[in-house]
Amino acid sequence: MSLTSWRSVTTPLACLALALTSTLGHTAQDAGADACIAPQTYLPLDATEVGANAQGVAALGTYERVSPDGRFILRSYSGAQLGKVSLMELPAGSSGHIKAHRTPFSNEAFPVQGSWRYLVDVTGEHYRFADVLRLQTQARPLFRGGMTGFYAAASELAAGSTESAGTLIHIRSLSWPQNADADSQGVGPLQIATIGVRDDGRSAQVVSNTGPRFICGGRAATDGNVYALPMLSVDGSEFSAIPQAPRQGRPSMRVYGLATPADATEHPCDPRADLGESPGKAVFGFARDRGAPWLTYSDFGHVFIHDPELRRSARLLHTKHRVLVTAFPGLTRDGRVIYGATWHDCADTASCPMQAGYVVVDPYQSDSYRQLWSDIGRAPPRRCITEQAVRAERERFARLHGLSP
Repeated sequence: MSLTSWRSVTTPLACLALALTSTLGHTAQDAGADACIAPQTYLPLDATEVGANAQGVAALGTYERVSPDGRFILRSYSGAQLGKVSLMELPAGSSGHIKAHRTPFSNEAFPVQGSWRYLVDVTGEHYRFADVLRLQTQARPLFRGGMTGFYAAASELAAGSTESAGTLIHIRSLSWPQNADADSQGVGPLQIATIGVRDDGRSAQVVSNTGPRFICGGRAATDGNVYALPMLSVDGSEFSAIPQAPRQGRPSMRVYGLATPADATEHPCDPRADLGESPGKAVFGFARDRGAPWLTYSDFGHVFIHDPELRRSARLLHTKHRVLVTAFPGLTRDGRVIYGATWHDCADTASCPMQAGYVVVDPYQSDSYRQLWSDIGRAPPRRCITEQAVRAERERFARLHGLSP
């Protein structure tokens, strides 16, 4: 399987297909409840609120995670004005003010994906998301558990079971060993742990723990045992990573399934996909009606969407000038891609100074993604992401965490 970037439309048939899908998109924009969101939205940060970098541009984080509804971004390296880690709150529409919330975390803290029920410090301390939003730096952890360190990720497994004593939640976390050698940070064997947490809404405690287990031992003869840039899927059933010294082929970003372990020491995995290239972290989206979730990643300052059904990737193009992605992107439950970037509003950089903020993209309205479908003579599965779908996800997330939509 190979990664395919955006290509120019060169045939009349392809042009006709793109024109047709573009027309459908515009029709949807005028259809009330089925109105499409904007293909791209640029939300600049205010340097007076978040601080400025050495060039006087609003400070951006370098390790960012996007909430399922796209409303919040947990960002590390937030700058002196906001502290190490902040929660950025994006406006509901295509314009508006971005709010900044402080947190008590160390750099590279991460959410428990799927629900964002908890936010996790690199020490393994789990905080309730709503507490951090409400109390900011005064929030206190509920419990400690799972894998720790700068290079960790966590996901909530199947829906928790409700008991008289509270809800039983299972959380799987993945990381790889820390190394004092800066040249080999983030490279090594992978480990996972799964904990069971009983949460009654006020307090929470760990009631089961598998302990750390090395994974993919059965793949050593094919992929070696040293990986880089791993990321856990939203439901904890898969992960992406680059084997650094594969016995077959060259290093490339690959997707593996995490099978049920046969014993207490070994956790097997099975290959699912190979992107064919070695980009930055490949971040999973949510399961879709048509099957496996998309992945999104950045490479050389650009953002790509990978469709497992097509086994191909499309580069998401921009309407602004000199757009440079600054952190790996995220996918919302409704399919939007969100990431931090810098850009200019016009080609004349003297009259249009650099801005920094967040970009929100609807891949379904991207010509490059539509071209992938045109190449195989099929229509894309959807015209666009609708405003109604975005509102529904925002309301879903708000209900879960007791927030105002």
